[in-house]
Amino acid sequence: MRLPNPRSIDPSTTPSLRWGIIGPGGIAQTFIDAVQKHTQQQIHAVASRTPGRAQEVADKFGIPLVLSSYEELANHPEVDVVYIASHMIDHFEHAMLAINAGKHLLVEKPITYSPQEAKDLLAAARAKGVFAMEAMWTRYLPQSDILDQLLQGGELGETELLSAAFCVDNRAVARLWQKGGGGIVFDMGIYPIAIAQQFMGNPTKITAVGKVRPDGMDEESFVVLEYANGSRAQLTISGISTLPITASCSFERGLVLVDAPFLAPSGVRLRDKEFYFTEESWQDQSAVRGHEGLSYQATALANYVSQGLLEYPVHNHSDTVANIEVAYE
Repeated sequence: MRLPNPRSIDPSTTPSLRWGIIGPGGIAQTFIDAVQKHTQQQIHAVASRTPGRAQEVADKFGIPLVLSSYEELANHPEVDVVYIASHMIDHFEHAMLAINAGKHLLVEKPITYSPQEAKDLLAAARAKGVFAMEAMWTRYLPQSDILDQLLQGGELGETELLSAAFCVDNRAVARLWQKGGGGIVFDMGIYPIAIAQQFMGNPTKITAVGKVRPDGMDEESFVVLEYANGSRAQLTISGISTLPITASCSFERGLVLVDAPFLAPSGVRLRDKEFYFTEESWQDQSAVRGHEGLSYQATALANYVSQGLLEYPVHNHSDTVANIEVAYE
């Protein structure tokens, strides 16, 4: 059994779409930087509800259009696709602006807090004939394609046990502790939930314990997911403690590990199940490092749009809703 090579989309082969940015905060600026460094996509317009923010970001990144409102951005004829990075609680409203304007859209993860809102948003996009995609950027990294090939090949056999942890002391990150703006399970925990889904599908049973602050904001969660084939996933999520950000899954005939941090460009290891194991490894040696990996999803979206798709094959609409349902529980 060998590790396959990742199948990557050449950015130069995709159409160069004109992107408009809604909510140009920290993650949006990281996205803009990654897109400008590693893709053929054009960041063409920006709007913000914070006075002066849009102009500041436009000056920083050389964005041609500074627009006065999200409505103007969504309806502007020179915008092909809208990237939505506003507060989570506002994702649905802002996504509907883009959909009703007939624009393709990429919505920061999670696409909404509510599973029902996610269903309604994605159904509206399909009905309007526009491409809507959650920005689950980890699913578009080269290492994720290696995992998909291993899973599709079937040589490893059935999944048995998965362990994934995303634990970082983020008490200084204010937005994670604001109602409507974050939350540890929805902002951080969505990554372990997503990789568990990639390996194992959707759970049949969820058991969780955790810590919640007096104001109702969650701090930590310890989760066990159970699946129809008898396999289990153990997820550890914390915004107050720090542990290695790793993920690993035991199969009938092997062990797959994703190097830390598993949610960014890193590496994959394939081992046998012996105590003194043998191992084959792949390391990401590209120039795309850390959160520059956000660029892959922009290239993927442009590729899907060029094919006339309305749904993303790597991480489809039902996958998106199912992960929010797990987080919601």
